[in-house]
Amino acid sequence: MENFKNYFNRGKWTKSLFLSLIILIISFPSDAGSIREVSQSVERVKSIGSSFQFAVIGDSREGNAVYTRLLKQILERKPRFIIHLGDMIPKPGEKEWQEFFGISTPVDLSFFPVVGNHDTWNNARGEEMYRRQFVLPEGKTYYAFRAGGGLFVILDSENGRGKILKEQWAWLESVLFSSKESFKLIFLHRPLFVPTDSFKLGRAMDRYPSDRDALHQLFQKTKVKAVFAADDHRYDRGEEGGILYLITGGGGAPIYALKNRGGYFHYVWISAHEGKMGGEVIDLEGQIQDRFTIE
Repeated sequence: MENFKNYFNRGKWTKSLFLSLIILIISFPSDAGSIREVSQSVERVKSIGSSFQFAVIGDSREGNAVYTRLLKQILERKPRFIIHLGDMIPKPGEKEWQEFFGISTPVDLSFFPVVGNHDTWNNARGEEMYRRQFVLPEGKTYYAFRAGGGLFVILDSENGRGKILKEQWAWLESVLFSSKESFKLIFLHRPLFVPTDSFKLGRAMDRYPSDRDALHQLFQKTKVKAVFAADDHRYDRGEEGGILYLITGGGGAPIYALKNRGGYFHYVWISAHEGKMGGEVIDLEGQIQDRFTIE
């Protein structure tokens, strides 16, 4: 009789545990972990129509409090996707990645990461760890996706420490020259052109001027509309050869410039409609600091 009671009590406990697990699974967000599923996001955004919005942010790393506030603003506006321009973490480590994914839990939409120097520390171990964090198209740190009649190209400026290496270059040429999309946008971590007062002068893509110039000329030949970069912790907008170049590195990492030189925390909001785009630069207080168009 005693054995029967013990079996019955164990059965009740097992049933209770099973029901608790079911409740936990049901209550857990259905898109949990989707921020890592980049390949799925590439497929998901293909169905986006010609009118949509998306957000761009960069260099959040150790600025979790700021990043969380900016992320809240972004999500309240309900974009179709978010592009992070790299330096999501201060240094490559499982603890750091788990912390980033933890504060990014509210993101339940397509998320496209760009690899930054702090994400890998420009070494094989860091890059391998980065690849383990995301399910990337073909497992590569560079990829492209299409949405709303546009081509979005994500580049890896870190493997070559400031230059696009041969394999990626051949892929990039193929993608850009074969594209029939009405607008083409490039996203990478290191800027091609930096302000004269930048701490990154000589350490961005301008570290190799001839390679940088060849990349810029490729963008011109293939009618790229705009290039988004981070790395320099500020906001900056300029035009080179008919291409809009933006630096948006104000996602939480220490600011590198005075406020009147773009030194403030921010994200970029893009509204697309019928092949035209309007951009707003939004600071931590929700104020618009700049507007621009891409057409």
